[in-house]
Amino acid sequence: MKLMALSDIHQMSDKWKKLVKACKKEKPDVVAIAGDLFPKNDGIINQIKFVKHVEKYIDQIKNMDIEVVLILGNDDNQLLIPKFQELDEKGLCHFVHDKVKVVKEYEFVGMSWVPDYPFTYKFWVKADLPEDMHICIEQFGEPIVLNSENKFEEIKGNYFNYLLKKGTIKEQLDMLIPKVQNMNRSIWLIHAPPAFMKLDVCGYGEEVGSKAITFFLEHNNPMLTIHGHIHESPEVTGIWKKQVGDTLVIQNGQLYYDLYYSMVKIEDDKILEVKHSIYGYE
Repeated sequence: MKLMALSDIHQMSDKWKKLVKACKKEKPDVVAIAGDLFPKNDGIINQIKFVKHVEKYIDQIKNMDIEVVLILGNDDNQLLIPKFQELDEKGLCHFVHDKVKVVKEYEFVGMSWVPDYPFTYKFWVKADLPEDMHICIEQFGEPIVLNSENKFEEIKGNYFNYLLKKGTIKEQLDMLIPKVQNMNRSIWLIHAPPAFMKLDVCGYGEEVGSKAITFFLEHNNPMLTIHGHIHESPEVTGIWKKQVGDTLVIQNGQLYYDLYYSMVKIEDDKILEVKHSIYGYE
């Protein structure tokens, strides 16, 4: 299987066109997009209007006999969840939000939730670990979510209590693990990067990855995980992949005008080759 892995193409809507072009060139069997699909320049509320454009590009990829597996990310409007469930039911893509789907004989698993950050839109935020909730001290404004009418509203009451009610990233991963039949043949789309691997470094040097995801990688050994969220990290550290036991961990980054992705060649349940569209072979 030839797998194209990427994330965070919301940075420029033009990157969807580049993705279609890359698919024509690379001819993957599967394209896996680990969240943040939509542009945020015009505001997260207006993403509802953009969904037809994304659907159009996915359809173009599907017409090349390529399967599209994806999740949403922390900058995507959560009201789009039903739309992508509908596209999944139509067979246009595989929406693996908090579930497992078999595609090309491999199990794909999706997990969009991220640890807390300073930005105000908090729907996709969960506490990291029960004993280490990872709540940012600095916040750029009052925590908000979108309501069912696609309007922002402040989170009422204590933000700490809000996160307590939502559960943790560790609990979410623990819920997904038993659903996987063969972990060695599983490919996980996890929007947030793990901690302590230099895949989570912001432009100003802070490491903001998830300890719960690192714990998951060290104790469960999936074949491959695909991350994103911190666009600039590979540019800052020079690191875009790590080997953790039997697991290949990829965080391609996404910057500038080029499309950042990696091509992964898999045969007989083994990863034979990995190449980044910008950084090449490592």
